[in-house]
Amino acid sequence: MDRAYSQVNSIMEQAASLIRRKKEATRTFGPTESYKRRQIEELISFANSDNLWISPSNLNIEFLSKGGENEVYTGNEDIVVKLNNFEYAGDDLENFFIRIAAHNKFFANVPYQMIGFSYNSQQEFCAVLTQPYILAEREATEDEIIVYMEALGFEMDYIDEFHNNDYEVFDAVPNNVLYGIDGDLYFIDTQIRLRTQS
Repeated sequence: MDRAYSQVNSIMEQAASLIRRKKEATRTFGPTESYKRRQIEELISFANSDNLWISPSNLNIEFLSKGGENEVYTGNEDIVVKLNNFEYAGDDLENFFIRIAAHNKFFANVPYQMIGFSYNSQQEFCAVLTQPYILAEREATEDEIIVYMEALGFEMDYIDEFHNNDYEVFDAVPNNVLYGIDGDLYFIDTQIRLRTQS
């Protein structure tokens, strides 16, 4: 494993560990908006102490699109840069790190790497993630997504939602899954959470 990849992997692991430790220390308090704010303050301190701030203007990238949680940029055909504002993490940032780790486990052909932290155009604190830029022939079809997910051991709950014993994958819709020019499927922007047992 090369040194640059190790350092990038280390940022994700260190940030996730920081959030887990903070959560353990405050376990008696339930998740609240102020709980999430305290977690963000911890990550800001981490970014300050380890010099992990990234300015998108220094990356030579151009705005591509914006969704509910990501501002997406690209500047070449190698990577996509996403500024993720933790919107879909809910009240606990640990959900974000669980999701990224699960994504990289199941969809390793288009992994996320965390390279630092920044503020987006709305001045929201964000994780800066990169993913490979996918040369796509088209969006995947619903049937192709279903076959792929079933091959991974997931069962379909709804047309865009799947589960296995541990995880739920949702928002697996054609515009979030690309059919690459190599014939592989690339899940570029699905949501994943731990499955709650009823």
